[in-house]
Amino acid sequence: MPAGFPDALRAAAKRFSKDYQSQLRLFEDEHEVAPGVVVSRTGGHTPGHSVVRVASGNDRLMFAGDAVFAVGFDHPDWFNGFEHDPEEAARVRVRLLQELAATGELLVATHMPFPSVGHVAVDGDAFRWVPVFWDY
Repeated sequence: MPAGFPDALRAAAKRFSKDYQSQLRLFEDEHEVAPGVVVSRTGGHTPGHSVVRVASGNDRLMFAGDAVFAVGFDHPDWFNGFEHDPEEAARVRVRLLQELAATGELLVATHMPFPSVGHVAVDGDAFRWVPVFWDY
């Protein structure tokens, strides 16, 4: 990570946990927040990184936060300087992309291009981002 960044992250995390401590609910691996909304720890990217899965009828969507980024489809084993455990981050990314490709579940990820919602397809040893059409 760039110099000073880890210290800034720690300071922000300490302030956040102090300000919102009464509203936080700790969990080990997985927790159902509400019917059809499940949060699961993934690790790798940042300590405590989690994905959120939302289910409604037959529809499924995963919010992967920062675990997936655009170049990660062609090179899921690559990592960036912001991942605290790069090898684990790569393993998590590959596992999530494989799972999403197998299930056809929608993916929303912070670092994907607008509209940030799409599907994952397998393309040889890589994956492909298949964005949904933005219809409003």
